[in-house]
Amino acid sequence: AGGGAMAALPWPNWRRVEEMVRKGDFMPGNDEFDAFRVKVLARSTSIDDISAELAHAPVMWEFLIGFAAVKNFKRKQVLAVFNKLTEVPSWIAVWDAQPALREKLQGLHADLQVALGAQHEVLHRAVSPSVQQSVSQVSPEEKPDEVRKGIKREHFVEEIREQALASGSHRRAEEAFGASGEGLSPEMPDAEAQAGPSSESSRRFQDGVDAVLAIDDPAKLESGGLDALDQLRIGCITCAGKEDILQREVDNAHKVFAFLVSFVRREPDHVDRVAEVLNVLMASPSWSSMFECAPVKESIQELPEETQAALGLQHKKVLDLIVPEARRRADVGRVPDRIKSVALKMQSIRAVGMPGRSAGRPPFAPPLRNEWKESRTPEGHAYYYNQETREVTWERPTALGGPHVYSVGQEVEVWSNGQRVWGRGRVERVDGDKVTAAFTLPGAGAARKELPAAHRDLRPAVAALAHGWSSEEREAYERWFSGISGGTADAKPGAEVAQFLAKSGLRRAALKQLWQGGNPR
Repeated sequence: AGGGAMAALPWPNWRRVEEMVRKGDFMPGNDEFDAFRVKVLARSTSIDDISAELAHAPVMWEFLIGFAAVKNFKRKQVLAVFNKLTEVPSWIAVWDAQPALREKLQGLHADLQVALGAQHEVLHRAVSPSVQQSVSQVSPEEKPDEVRKGIKREHFVEEIREQALASGSHRRAEEAFGASGEGLSPEMPDAEAQAGPSSESSRRFQDGVDAVLAIDDPAKLESGGLDALDQLRIGCITCAGKEDILQREVDNAHKVFAFLVSFVRREPDHVDRVAEVLNVLMASPSWSSMFECAPVKESIQELPEETQAALGLQHKKVLDLIVPEARRRADVGRVPDRIKSVALKMQSIRAVGMPGRSAGRPPFAPPLRNEWKESRTPEGHAYYYNQETREVTWERPTALGGPHVYSVGQEVEVWSNGQRVWGRGRVERVDGDKVTAAFTLPGAGAARKELPAAHRDLRPAVAALAHGWSSEEREAYERWFSGISGGTADAKPGAEVAQFLAKSGLRRAALKQLWQGGNPR
C-alpha cells in the first residue's frame, strides 16, 4: 500500500499443511510451500522467529519431504529452505528426534537425497547408506555454501526493491507487469521454474539489460535511469559468477557500460549502485573482454576524481583507465565508506565453479564480425564499434558512409555540455571540415557553435515522426479494445489491459514502455 512500511509476511496455513500431510497428498502444496519459503528466507525473519514456530516443526519437516518428492521443479527452493532450517538448532533437534523422518527422506530419489544430505551433518546421517558416499559429489551450485550465497543474493534483491519502493521510483508499469516478472499470467512462475534452475536468473538479467537498452536519450536517462539501474542491479546480483548466463547478453556489453558511465555522471550520489553492477560484470571473463569495445575511456576520465576512484576499485582494467590522481585516490582508499564495502559484498555472493558453455575453455573471445555497427550512448551520442578488431570510434567509418557531409540550411542537432541536452537548429556556414550551426536549447534560448563535421556533438536532425493512424490501424485498435472484457466503451480495467498486452509475447521492457505510454500519469 503506497510507500509505507512493508506488511509482515504471514506463515503458511498450518491447518492445510497438516491436512496434506495426513492425506499424503502434496500436489496442492504450492501456496503453502511458497508462503513458508518466503517467510523463512526473508531478511526480516530471525532464527528466534523460526524457533517460535517449533510446535509446527514435525509436520513441516514431513511436508517438506513429501513436497520435494512430487515437485522436482521446486528443487532449488526446497534446498534453500532445508539449508536455512539447519541453522535453527531447535528445528534440527526435532528432526534428530524423529526416526520416521529419516525413513521418509530415504524414500526420495538418490540424487535429491545427495543434495539434501549435503546441507547439514544431521541430514547426511539420515540419507540411505548407499547414498552417503555420494554426498561429496554434490553439484557445485547445490553445495551448502553456494545455497547460502543464493539466499544472500535474494536478500540483496529484496533490499533493492525496498529501496525502490521507498523512493517511489517504481512506476505503474511495475504494478501492471511486476518487477519480479510475476503476474503476467497465473502459469508463468511454475513454467519458468520447470524450465530449469537458471531460468529465473537468466530472465532477471535479461530484463535488466532490456531496461538499460531502452534508455536511449537524455530525457529517458533522467526519468527512467534509476529504475533501469535497479533492474540491472537485480539481474547482476542474481547472476553474479554465473558465466553461462552472463555470456548470453555480452553483445550488449558496450551499451551497458556506456549507460553506467552516463548514469553516474548524472547521478553521482548513486555511484555505489553503479559500482555493484560494474564489479559483477568486470568479474565475468566475457564482459571484461568487451570493456575495451565500450566508448567509455574519455567519458570515465571526465567524471569527478572521487567517482573515477570508486569505479576503479572494482577491476584493474577500470583502474588502469582512470586519470592518475583518481588512481592514487583508489590506491589509498580515499573513497566513501559505502564504496569500500562493494567489492567484498559482491565477492560474498559470487557463485563459484560455474563456468561458461564449457569447463576449461580459453578466455572468452567475442564472435567474429567483420563489420562496423552504430550505437548510441544514453545521452544520444553516436559511436561505432567493430567486435572483430575491438576498435571503437566516435567518427563514422568509411564502411558506414564516412563522416556526415553538411550543407548550409540543413537541419541539425547540437549537444550542449552545460545544459546536457540537444538543441535543434540549422547549418549557417560550412568551411572545409568546420560547421557553424545556430540552434535553440530548450528553455535556454538561442546559441551558436562551430564544430568539426565529424564531432560527436553534431548530428543531422532526426526526422519528425509521422503523426496519425491509418484507417486499418484505427480499425484494429478499436476491435482489440472493444474485445477486452469489463469497463466501458472508453476505458478498460488496468488488469485486463495488462493481461491482453502480455499475450503479445513481447519482452517485458517493451510491455512496460507500452504501459507508460498509455498511462503517463
